Amino acid sequence: MHDLFDDLPTAETAYREAASHAHDLASWKPSHPVVYEAGRRIGFYKLRRRDTGGGKRAFEREFKKVCDAWRRGERFRREVIEPRVTTGRERLSEQERMHRQQIGQTCIRELKAMLGR
Repeated sequence: MHDLFDDLPTAETAYREAASHAHDLASWKPSHPVVYEAGRRIGFYKLRRRDTGGGKRAFEREFKKVCDAWRRGERFRREVIEPRVTTGRERLSEQERMHRQQIGQTCIRELKAMLGR
């Protein structure tokens, strides 16, 4: 019997969502808490790195367990994930960008000259 109020996504949809957002968890807003929980239990790193078939089957098994727990009344909390602060990736000024581009072009010309091209 299908519950009309059961708003859980299908395993296929949940897998595609989790796999496509596994690289950027800080900005991902899951469509349902069970999608995130199943991905967390599998491990987002593994979800990103596994072959599609094996990763999908493992996710579907875990997703079924998570959905059963959800239907029994268990609720899942998601920790707040802060985006990483990266260094060295700040935007360059137009002048700095042009200077680096000129250096790169000079290096390419020198390499071509060394190779005789």
